[in-house]
Amino acid sequence: MAKQKWTFKKIIRQLHLILGLASGLVVFIVGITGAIYVFEQEGREIFQHDFYHVQNAGNIRLSFTQMNDTVRAHFPKEKITSIRFKEDKDAAIIFYSKKEKAISVDPYTAKIIAVKSLSRDFFSIDEELHTHLLLGDVGAVIIKCNVLIFFIMCISGLILWWPKQVRFFKKAVTINFRTKNWKLLNWELHSVLGFYAVIVLIVISLTGIFFCYDSAKGAVAFLTGQAVPKKEKKVKSKKPATGEHYSLDSAYAYLIKSDPGARETFITPSADSVAPIRVLMRYPAMMVRRQNTIYFNQYTGKILKSDLYRNYTAYDKVAQSNRNLHIGNFGLGLPGKIIWFFSGLIAASLPVTGFMIWLNRNRKKKRLTTI
Repeated sequence: MAKQKWTFKKIIRQLHLILGLASGLVVFIVGITGAIYVFEQEGREIFQHDFYHVQNAGNIRLSFTQMNDTVRAHFPKEKITSIRFKEDKDAAIIFYSKKEKAISVDPYTAKIIAVKSLSRDFFSIDEELHTHLLLGDVGAVIIKCNVLIFFIMCISGLILWWPKQVRFFKKAVTINFRTKNWKLLNWELHSVLGFYAVIVLIVISLTGIFFCYDSAKGAVAFLTGQAVPKKEKKVKSKKPATGEHYSLDSAYAYLIKSDPGARETFITPSADSVAPIRVLMRYPAMMVRRQNTIYFNQYTGKILKSDLYRNYTAYDKVAQSNRNLHIGNFGLGLPGKIIWFFSGLIAASLPVTGFMIWLNRNRKKKRLTTI
């Protein structure tokens, strides 16, 4: 029996097959959950509208101190870790607790609108599935490996799709839905749909690699001419002799006055006696996320640290656009999200059609060996 000749494409095909079989289930789960998460904001607005909005908006919001007192009265055992809200007149103020509770508060009456557990929230579960497979640190490692495998799958799949001659190009980009040969249809669904989505899937995989690998961040820093970002030391509040406290309202008012026009606000109260008050405001943007973050001494209100979007380096701009690129939330608006959504569904379909191709070829080989 003659030895099999290993050409470049045969090696690529074998690599594509092995990696596909090894990662297929994870790709399916990540593809489906990623497609759903593209419309997370829209989904919350439609299905959870009453949680994030008030019915009768007033003119002047109550202080965060008043709202926090109401939350404490209703939930004395809950430690509030952050406060988040949209800068819309009818937006509810959402208090998040350490025990994964989200408490919606009417900012004009301090009335509790609703309470939900994040562990049971559909979109929170979807995100956890996408990033950790609901397996904690073990799932994070699996996802970290899988995102690199998926990038290799995209490149190897493009190589395998590439027609040998220009005259075959039309056939390579066409799916014949009229064919009665389901095996051929399955192959075309795998090959052609994979080709149409490959550019978006490469972008998604590269942004995923940036999330998961410090070496990717280092590479971007090198390419942008920046030093590799270092983890900065946590800033701390020094307690003065008076023991007075700087209010969350004062910290919020400072940012509203210094840089108005925010779209969304995140406030992190001081977690202990030395932690600062952190206020992050996010502003309207196309691709690069524009946000200002200021850390205040919880006693004196002195600014301990500030990260302002106007001071972004080239590396910062790449880092702040990474998430928007990953989920399709950038300058194209709704059409971009739709493209990312269907690309996620195609990614989920590829392991299924690919497995069917492999299964049919295996069955064919078995029949040939038994003849």
